[in-house]
Amino acid sequence: MCVADRGAQSHDPAQDGDAVLTIPNLRRDRNGTLRLMSWWRQDRMEAARVMVVGAGALGNEVIKNLTLMGIGRMLIVDRDEVEMANLSRSVLFRESDEGRRKVQVASARVREMNPSVRTMALHGDVTSDVGLGVFRRMDVVVGCLDSRVARLAVNNACWLANVPWVDGAIQEMFGEVRVFAPGRGACYACTLTDMDWRILREAQPCKGMALGNVLEGKVPTTPTISSIIAGIQSQEALKFIHGMANQTGKAFVFRGLTMEGDLLDLYEKLDCQSHYTLPEIVELPDVTASNTTFRQLLDIVRGRLGDGAHLRFREREIVTRLECPRCGGSEAVGLIEQKVTVERLPCPACGHEMREPETTHVFTGGEPFADTTLAAAGIPPLDIIEGQSLRGAVGFELTGDLAEALRFE
Repeated sequence: MCVADRGAQSHDPAQDGDAVLTIPNLRRDRNGTLRLMSWWRQDRMEAARVMVVGAGALGNEVIKNLTLMGIGRMLIVDRDEVEMANLSRSVLFRESDEGRRKVQVASARVREMNPSVRTMALHGDVTSDVGLGVFRRMDVVVGCLDSRVARLAVNNACWLANVPWVDGAIQEMFGEVRVFAPGRGACYACTLTDMDWRILREAQPCKGMALGNVLEGKVPTTPTISSIIAGIQSQEALKFIHGMANQTGKAFVFRGLTMEGDLLDLYEKLDCQSHYTLPEIVELPDVTASNTTFRQLLDIVRGRLGDGAHLRFREREIVTRLECPRCGGSEAVGLIEQKVTVERLPCPACGHEMREPETTHVFTGGEPFADTTLAAAGIPPLDIIEGQSLRGAVGFELTGDLAEALRFE
């Protein structure tokens, strides 16, 4: 049976036996042709939240695709500015955008293309500037990155927050899409080879310090491979939003030179250290990164888990001191490792090029940075910090940051 122009009724594929096909008004409904697909759920699209990490060649195409499909809310994360070299493969950028932040330009173009899509532009590094509570509130994350360090950070955050993510990689006419979901096969860390781990260690030379997470290098690609791989990424994200089956734990490899593709199983390492999801998350509506010290948060945690509890920073090692091996000089720091730049390492007393960082991943109450606010130490808004005791582990979210950390316009 057909019913003409009754608006946005969606078809549930589970009810195929007595389905009603709704014919939208194609002259007035910009999503009209999408609604003609039997499985399309416009209500799910409008309610969805998607994070796109990276606004380069792949990110431009993913952002464009999600915008055309009418995604409800899109968070765009990138730390770079537009360069002229971006224009040959980035559909959202113009010559007049040179020097502007990519996230701001991309967000503005989204609103031009589809005013119903609400966006948030986060200019920053995904390894240090995106709180775990932000990841937790996404339906899916789409990675459009050219850095192993950033990919591993996204992977671990998604696993901790129990959120699926779709990774894309391109080079010249070669591309790959990998689909990951916690508890459903391999994760990104499972796929890393010994060579990959060596490169990661070289990118973090000082006891895990990121030193600004220097990019691994610009990747030469064609705009065509960007479109192909981003199209598949967008489609996999669409399937997650609609609750459809995904190729989780698998990789699709496309070789443009020969126009061949393969779907490969990714080997899951059962002892992979990234396979950890917080068992419980407690929201703290009055606690923010800027108004709470380490000591104050520990008091809250101990009020729930007992006096023996401590804070654990699973993904954010804290640099407590910088020690000079030549003159013995020492400087108290109290910053997460990603915020300690290489420019800070030379010893001001003797000029030694590299002071050695002393780091910790726990806070028990007696550390010298106890009365430093979380924000001053580099903890991002809406982060989740793990409390541990003999009773187990619980994630404590800085929920007071919610309104500021997720502002879709």
